[in-house]
Amino acid sequence: MITNNLRFSGLASGIDTESLVKKLMDAEKVQLNKVLQNKTKTEWKVDAYRDVNTKFLDLRSSIEDLRLESTFNRSKLSSSDSSKVEVTLSGVPSRSEYIISNAKAYQPGTPSSVKFAAAAVSGDTTELGAGQGFSFTLNGETIDLTAQDTIKSSISKINAISEKTGVTASFSSGDQAIIFTSKDAATFISIANVSNSNNVLKIAAGTVSETQNDFSAGNTSGATGNSAVKAVDGEVTINGTTLTLKSTKLNYDGIAFTIKNDIPPGSNITITKKADVDSIFDSIKSFVDKYNDTIKTLHDKLGEKRNKGFAPLLDEQKKDMKDKDIELWEEKAKSGLLQSDRMISSALDKMRQTLYSNVRDPDAAKMNSQFDSLAEIGITTSSNYKDNGKLLIDEKKLREAIENNIKDVSLLFSKKYDTKSSENNTATNAEEFNNSGVAWRMYDQINETMKEITKTAGYSNDAFLSKTLRQLDDQIDSWEKRLQTKEDYYWKQFTAMEQAIQKSNTQSSWLTQQMGGGM
Repeated sequence: MITNNLRFSGLASGIDTESLVKKLMDAEKVQLNKVLQNKTKTEWKVDAYRDVNTKFLDLRSSIEDLRLESTFNRSKLSSSDSSKVEVTLSGVPSRSEYIISNAKAYQPGTPSSVKFAAAAVSGDTTELGAGQGFSFTLNGETIDLTAQDTIKSSISKINAISEKTGVTASFSSGDQAIIFTSKDAATFISIANVSNSNNVLKIAAGTVSETQNDFSAGNTSGATGNSAVKAVDGEVTINGTTLTLKSTKLNYDGIAFTIKNDIPPGSNITITKKADVDSIFDSIKSFVDKYNDTIKTLHDKLGEKRNKGFAPLLDEQKKDMKDKDIELWEEKAKSGLLQSDRMISSALDKMRQTLYSNVRDPDAAKMNSQFDSLAEIGITTSSNYKDNGKLLIDEKKLREAIENNIKDVSLLFSKKYDTKSSENNTATNAEEFNNSGVAWRMYDQINETMKEITKTAGYSNDAFLSKTLRQLDDQIDSWEKRLQTKEDYYWKQFTAMEQAIQKSNTQSSWLTQQMGGGM
């Protein structure tokens, strides 16, 4: 019995049924292919929007620090005589000038030390040898050395307890000597209870400190002790105030002073604090460069030509193409995805407005009218319409503004006006926009643009293009089911035809046989 699922491919008719069904189905798939291509194009558009958001994210990062007063508080210090006084920033100095009228440099102390000239030792890996193991106490701590210990391991044992003794040991190959050194001038070196006075290292009992030196007194043969020298505090007079120096360095009013030599009275040294023009200039220029790069990229996207003859390739079409050909085709097919895009055009217009509008304040005295726009500090727009609003920097004018009017430049960028309203955003609150600095305006506007693009092409299921893709998937599923039904229908019809032809052929053969048998 022949079932409906059995397919006959021209067994009786001689027709290439498979090719015929395929051609019929190719005609039926036209609408499905359009939906598949539409889905691919929508996915490309999602990627294109996300690339745009990445550009905006980079631009936002370039403006972020310009919202902060600290960016414009960057300073540099200079000393009129760095051979005597060096200065670095350690905080935020309250003054622009510091006069050092007198200084007596700090005299650092020296620790105690004692050197023992070891006998018959060729290097720090030589073992002490048979009969040369011994012990001793160092500042009350016992140290045991064995015959198998080398100078290197002996020193390791001594240094392992240096936190307790306050003393470290080292080996001088030139002198063939063990040297003990205290951590500071206030620490003793006291050696006692030496169990073998003839030890190969020549370590012997004695004490050396700031006030005592048994080794130099000749009580220990072969040892040389150096007494500690107490540190002597220095002093420095800064802007008329005398301060004590407990080291060569002094942290005072956000400045780290290093007093290297004495400064006699009357030999004034001037420390000057000025705006770090280079650093602030570079921060502003970095934003301008990133802005110009961003608007060029986006304007190129808006004006990109659409190639109508290049639709997304279907999987079947790619099978017969080389990878390079596929790449070139899709490059043309992707062109113009964001041509004349409303969101991007609107974002560019709003960014221009944020840059060109003057910065205000309800209290006119708080905002210098000579520095309330970018043009007044040397940042202007290109007069060439083909540049699409590219910013140009007059470097000399900008540097002069930073050097001579840094507070005004800071307000122009970082001024933040808070209306205390729920709409605390310069992109949505006109009052805040008018009275806030350029950096705040730009930052808020970029955020709003990124939110809008995310609503269209974000990863959320609620994003507009995500919904569109789900609808296209539903359409594809519906079309695939419909086409499967259609293909089954065609095969059913051809199978019925083949069965009818086969039956007719069988009957004809039987009749022929009957007629032949009758004759």
